[in-house]
Amino acid sequence: MLRAPMKTGAVLLAAFAVTLGACSDGSGPSTLSDVLTQSQAAEISADAAGDVDELADFSSFDPSTGMVVTAAGAGPRASFAPGCVTITPDPVVNSDGDAVPDSARFDYSDCAFSRGNGTVTDSLSGTIDFLDPLPLTTSLGVRHIFTNFTRKRDNTAFPLRSFTAVHNGTREWGGNADTLGHTITGFSTLWTHPSGRTTSHTKDWVAKFTATTPGTISLLTPIPAGSFVVNGTGTWMTLGRSWSVATSTVSPLIYDPTCLVAPRFTAGELSLVVTRNTNVTTVTIDFTGCGQYTVTRTPGATP
Repeated sequence: MLRAPMKTGAVLLAAFAVTLGACSDGSGPSTLSDVLTQSQAAEISADAAGDVDELADFSSFDPSTGMVVTAAGAGPRASFAPGCVTITPDPVVNSDGDAVPDSARFDYSDCAFSRGNGTVTDSLSGTIDFLDPLPLTTSLGVRHIFTNFTRKRDNTAFPLRSFTAVHNGTREWGGNADTLGHTITGFSTLWTHPSGRTTSHTKDWVAKFTATTPGTISLLTPIPAGSFVVNGTGTWMTLGRSWSVATSTVSPLIYDPTCLVAPRFTAGELSLVVTRNTNVTTVTIDFTGCGQYTVTRTPGATP
């Protein structure tokens, strides 16, 4: 889930060390401070691109580690340190005998792995409850409940690619060997950017993944090449202000499992309509290659 810098011409993140202030409900009179700035457009794009990219890692299941960290996480498939994941209950209950237990909590105790000759260190902490949505029927699908599940990356070679993301909420996916459907409900991610600025993105999304080659999706292996379509609503917050966000897919996001830099999309376009009071800004994210995207900010007229 590597968050790559944007290409030349994209907006650079502002380098301010600021902590998240008190929430604002956005119900007061419209002011210029309600308009999304260039640097904020860059940050919300980075958050949304990271959130969409994570759909890939949470589209499969590993009975020993829960989540499967793949290419952008730490190589083709990361190896967790022995004992860093605790699963309860032990033994788990699995009524239908498929790979997913009826209900099991995976506790990640500072699971860490390095790559790039030690220049990149990824770590996981917190808990995820993995539940079988159909515990009495063999099926392909998982429900997750995240509690302070934290993904942290330290990149000494490229510090702007470092981040910390804390996840809370519920998400579920299921389907067949051709397609997967994702439902993300009240799911919140608190991002800490390399500058020190903190942003949060809470969302209710519905997503669909379609494999390029039908029949290639498997519960226990990372997802193959394919495309994502994501739509929904949410709230984005920074510097004590919150904006409502309507997310839609203009053209499908082409997922490349061989890409080693997130976001792992080689094409596609995502639109974010961002509103606070009467001020509307459209942010367009064009994915142009492995780990690369451009951002276009279009302020709207005040109604």
